Amino acid sequence: MSAAPPKEADFRKVTDWLWLAAGALTGFVVHEGGHVVLDVATGSEPELRKVTLGPFPFFAIQPTKVQSAQQVYAISMMGFGMQGLYSELILGIDPRLREHHRPFLKGMLGFHIVLSVGYAITGLASIGPPQSDVNSMARALNVPSWGTGLMVLVPAACDLYRYFVPDSRWAPWVSLGGKLTMIGAAAAF
Repeated sequence: MSAAPPKEADFRKVTDWLWLAAGALTGFVVHEGGHVVLDVATGSEPELRKVTLGPFPFFAIQPTKVQSAQQVYAISMMGFGMQGLYSELILGIDPRLREHHRPFLKGMLGFHIVLSVGYAITGLASIGPPQSDVNSMARALNVPSWGTGLMVLVPAACDLYRYFVPDSRWAPWVSLGGKLTMIGAAAAF
Protein backbone atom coordinates (compact mmCIF):
# COMPACT_ATOMS: atom_id res chain seq x y z
CA MET A 1 0.00 0.00 0.00
CA SER A 2 1.45 3.37 -0.99
CA ALA A 3 1.54 6.36 1.32
CA ALA A 4 -0.87 9.22 0.78
CA PRO A 5 0.66 12.22 -1.00
CA PRO A 6 1.71 15.05 1.30
CA LYS A 7 -0.83 17.81 1.82
CA GLU A 8 -0.30 21.42 0.96
CA ALA A 9 0.21 23.70 3.96
CA ASP A 10 -2.69 26.09 4.49
CA PHE A 11 -2.69 29.76 3.55
CA ARG A 12 -5.45 31.28 5.65
CA LYS A 13 -4.39 34.85 6.38
CA VAL A 14 -3.99 37.88 4.17
CA THR A 15 -0.40 38.10 5.40
CA ASP A 16 0.28 34.63 3.95
CA TRP A 17 -0.71 35.91 0.50
CA LEU A 18 1.35 39.06 0.99
CA TRP A 19 4.41 36.95 1.86
CA LEU A 20 3.74 34.81 -1.25
CA ALA A 21 3.63 37.97 -3.40
CA ALA A 22 6.79 39.28 -1.69
CA GLY A 23 8.55 36.02 -2.52
CA ALA A 24 7.49 36.27 -6.17
CA LEU A 25 8.66 39.89 -6.30
CA THR A 26 11.99 38.86 -4.77
CA GLY A 27 12.34 36.15 -7.43
CA PHE A 28 11.72 38.80 -10.10
CA VAL A 29 14.32 41.16 -8.59
CA VAL A 30 16.90 38.34 -8.34
CA HIS A 31 16.24 37.33 -11.99
CA GLU A 32 16.58 40.88 -13.32
CA GLY A 33 19.42 41.63 -10.90
CA GLY A 34 21.39 38.74 -12.39
CA HIS A 35 21.20 40.38 -15.81
CA VAL A 36 22.22 43.79 -14.44
CA VAL A 37 25.15 42.47 -12.40
CA LEU A 38 26.60 40.66 -15.41
CA ASP A 39 25.89 43.67 -17.66
CA VAL A 40 27.88 45.90 -15.32
CA ALA A 41 30.62 43.31 -14.76
CA THR A 42 31.20 42.96 -18.51
CA GLY A 43 30.93 46.69 -19.25
CA SER A 44 27.90 46.29 -21.51
CA GLU A 45 26.03 49.32 -20.12
CA PRO A 46 22.44 48.11 -19.68
CA GLU A 47 19.41 50.21 -20.50
CA LEU A 48 15.67 49.72 -20.13
CA ARG A 49 13.65 49.22 -23.30
CA LYS A 50 9.90 48.97 -23.66
CA VAL A 51 8.79 45.73 -25.36
CA THR A 52 5.49 43.91 -25.85
CA LEU A 53 4.23 40.37 -26.24
CA GLY A 54 0.90 40.78 -27.99
CA PRO A 55 -1.20 43.09 -25.82
CA PHE A 56 1.11 42.74 -22.79
CA PRO A 57 3.61 45.58 -22.29
CA PHE A 58 6.73 45.01 -20.23
CA PHE A 59 10.38 45.97 -20.34
CA ALA A 60 13.74 44.48 -21.19
CA ILE A 61 17.09 45.31 -19.69
CA GLN A 62 19.20 45.31 -22.81
CA PRO A 63 22.99 45.50 -22.96
CA THR A 64 24.20 48.24 -25.28
CA LYS A 65 27.89 47.44 -25.67
CA VAL A 66 28.27 43.72 -26.28
CA GLN A 67 31.44 42.34 -27.77
CA SER A 68 30.51 38.75 -28.56
CA ALA A 69 27.70 36.25 -28.94
CA GLN A 70 29.06 34.52 -25.83
CA GLN A 71 28.52 37.71 -23.83
CA VAL A 72 24.94 38.05 -25.17
CA TYR A 73 24.21 34.46 -24.19
CA ALA A 74 25.72 34.79 -20.72
CA ILE A 75 23.83 38.00 -19.93
CA SER A 76 20.55 36.58 -21.27
CA MET A 77 21.00 33.32 -19.38
CA MET A 78 22.00 34.94 -16.09
CA GLY A 79 18.41 35.51 -14.95
CA PHE A 80 17.72 31.78 -15.29
CA GLY A 81 21.06 31.05 -13.65
CA MET A 82 20.04 33.07 -10.60
CA GLN A 83 16.65 31.35 -10.53
CA GLY A 84 18.44 28.01 -10.71
CA LEU A 85 20.65 28.96 -7.79
CA TYR A 86 17.85 30.06 -5.51
CA SER A 87 15.54 27.17 -6.47
CA GLU A 88 18.30 24.68 -5.63
CA LEU A 89 18.87 26.41 -2.30
CA ILE A 90 15.15 26.40 -1.48
CA LEU A 91 14.53 22.77 -2.48
CA GLY A 92 17.84 21.65 -0.97
CA ILE A 93 17.15 23.28 2.39
CA ASP A 94 13.50 22.21 2.48
CA PRO A 95 12.73 19.39 0.03
CA ARG A 96 9.29 19.05 1.66
CA LEU A 97 8.45 22.71 1.12
CA ARG A 98 4.92 21.87 0.02
CA GLU A 99 4.10 20.49 3.49
CA HIS A 100 5.44 23.54 5.35
CA HIS A 101 4.03 26.98 5.90
CA ARG A 102 6.65 29.04 4.06
CA PRO A 103 4.77 31.41 1.75
CA PHE A 104 7.80 33.59 0.95
CA LEU A 105 9.85 30.63 -0.32
CA LYS A 106 6.82 29.26 -2.17
CA GLY A 107 6.45 32.65 -3.87
CA MET A 108 10.06 32.61 -5.01
CA LEU A 109 9.83 29.02 -6.25
CA GLY A 110 6.49 29.73 -7.92
CA PHE A 111 7.96 32.73 -9.74
CA HIS A 112 10.86 30.59 -10.96
CA ILE A 113 8.53 27.92 -12.34
CA VAL A 114 5.91 30.25 -13.86
CA LEU A 115 8.46 32.56 -15.50
CA SER A 116 10.54 29.66 -16.84
CA VAL A 117 7.49 27.89 -18.26
CA GLY A 118 6.29 31.15 -19.82
CA TYR A 119 9.67 31.75 -21.44
CA ALA A 120 9.83 28.11 -22.55
CA ILE A 121 6.45 28.44 -24.27
CA THR A 122 7.59 31.52 -26.17
CA GLY A 123 10.75 29.68 -27.19
CA LEU A 124 8.94 26.51 -28.24
CA ALA A 125 6.38 28.54 -30.22
CA SER A 126 9.08 30.84 -31.67
CA ILE A 127 7.24 33.95 -30.55
CA GLY A 128 8.07 36.93 -28.41
CA PRO A 129 10.17 40.01 -28.83
CA PRO A 130 13.73 39.64 -30.06
CA GLN A 131 14.97 41.00 -26.71
CA SER A 132 13.44 38.10 -24.75
CA ASP A 133 15.91 35.98 -22.85
CA VAL A 134 15.21 32.77 -24.80
CA ASN A 135 15.35 34.53 -28.19
CA SER A 136 18.61 36.28 -27.27
CA MET A 137 20.07 32.99 -26.04
CA ALA A 138 19.01 31.22 -29.25
CA ARG A 139 20.55 33.90 -31.49
CA ALA A 140 23.78 33.86 -29.50
CA LEU A 141 24.07 30.07 -29.74
CA ASN A 142 22.85 30.05 -33.34
CA VAL A 143 20.16 27.48 -32.53
CA PRO A 144 16.38 27.56 -33.00
CA SER A 145 14.47 29.18 -30.14
CA TRP A 146 12.70 25.90 -29.37
CA GLY A 147 16.10 24.55 -28.28
CA THR A 148 16.58 27.25 -25.69
CA GLY A 149 12.91 26.88 -24.75
CA LEU A 150 13.55 23.23 -23.88
CA MET A 151 16.74 24.16 -22.03
CA VAL A 152 14.68 26.48 -19.79
CA LEU A 153 11.68 24.14 -19.47
CA VAL A 154 13.44 20.99 -18.23
CA PRO A 155 14.77 22.38 -14.92
CA ALA A 156 11.49 24.20 -14.20
CA ALA A 157 9.42 21.09 -14.87
CA CYS A 158 11.73 19.03 -12.67
CA ASP A 159 11.52 21.59 -9.87
CA LEU A 160 7.72 21.53 -10.06
CA TYR A 161 7.85 17.73 -9.87
CA ARG A 162 10.23 17.97 -6.89
CA TYR A 163 7.75 20.24 -5.12
CA PHE A 164 4.99 17.64 -5.45
CA VAL A 165 7.19 14.52 -5.12
CA PRO A 166 9.90 15.48 -2.63
CA ASP A 167 11.33 11.96 -2.38
CA SER A 168 12.10 11.74 -6.09
CA ARG A 169 15.59 10.42 -6.70
CA TRP A 170 15.92 11.40 -10.36
CA ALA A 171 14.31 14.87 -10.50
CA PRO A 172 16.95 16.73 -8.45
CA TRP A 173 19.72 15.37 -10.68
CA VAL A 174 17.93 16.11 -13.95
CA SER A 175 17.06 19.61 -12.71
CA LEU A 176 20.62 20.32 -11.62
CA GLY A 177 21.99 18.88 -14.86
CA GLY A 178 19.72 21.14 -16.90
CA LYS A 179 20.73 24.21 -14.90
CA LEU A 180 24.44 23.40 -15.21
CA THR A 181 24.05 22.77 -18.94
CA MET A 182 22.58 26.25 -19.36
CA ILE A 183 25.43 27.80 -17.38
CA GLY A 184 28.07 25.61 -19.04
CA ALA A 185 26.95 26.71 -22.50
CA ALA A 186 28.15 30.21 -21.63
CA ALA A 187 31.68 28.88 -21.26
CA ALA A 188 31.54 26.34 -24.09
CA PHE A 189 30.33 28.57 -26.90
